[in-house]
Amino acid sequence: MDDLIVSFIEWLEGRNDSNNTREAYKTDLRQLSAFLSEKGIHNWDTVSSEHLIAFLVDLRAHPYAPTSIARKLAAVKSFFHFLIDHKYINQDPTISLVAPHVDREAPKIIESGIVGDIIQKINLNSTMGIRDRAMLVLLYNTGMRVTEVVSLNVDDIDLDNSVIFCGNNETKNTRRRKLLIDQETVEALRAYIANARRYLAREYETSLFVNHHGVRLTRQGFWLILRSHAQQCGVERLTPHILRHSFAVNLLRTGADLRDVQSKLGHASISTTQMYRMSAPDETKSPVGVK
Repeated sequence: MDDLIVSFIEWLEGRNDSNNTREAYKTDLRQLSAFLSEKGIHNWDTVSSEHLIAFLVDLRAHPYAPTSIARKLAAVKSFFHFLIDHKYINQDPTISLVAPHVDREAPKIIESGIVGDIIQKINLNSTMGIRDRAMLVLLYNTGMRVTEVVSLNVDDIDLDNSVIFCGNNETKNTRRRKLLIDQETVEALRAYIANARRYLAREYETSLFVNHHGVRLTRQGFWLILRSHAQQCGVERLTPHILRHSFAVNLLRTGADLRDVQSKLGHASISTTQMYRMSAPDETKSPVGVK
């Protein structure tokens, strides 16, 4: 059964689905395959809706959150549509399956003052500290995805004109977009390039942000860096996504138009951006920034 999962993942890659989506779907489908094997089902064409319902019931019993179950069901449905379209099976057992209701919660945010404290306490007497400050200032003041930040190349930034170009097919299928950056971010990036990157990066390395080996920093590396600086300030849970949420909420709090926030975040649909209104009451709050 795993060979068709591999074929499906390769098909997703050919369709330019993101690495994150492919990895998540592969994990979900292998979980389904293992469940079916325990039930004596070893061929996809013998899977029935009853088998899949039993799988969903098992997920709820563990228990998985409704959002996780909904994602797993999306993976299963997409997979069986692939099997139908490519003539591997004749009947689609997912037709009658319904995803669990998911109540959308207000996004978790962190106030700008706390972020400012974290950034101000970074040790700038080291090249790594200069790099870390530039990354965190950039992430918080632009709302970029962490994948977009670590995917940046030196040629993607134009500091003379305060512009960054981000987003491509390797970053969640986002369209490449142009972001204007404030003076604080420009200065942090200039300091990093002049005083840190030149000593850290290997020769001919194109990545903007590099690790201690002199090559492109990974998403996992960025998460560890952020967590380390946050914990030093007594903040136990801070993720790049929380910083992205906070950027969007602060924009709305200071009167930004929803369409403008959508454009800055690179959302394909404005319905995705609308969730930030739940955390952005009408009253004016302090503006975005970490000074």
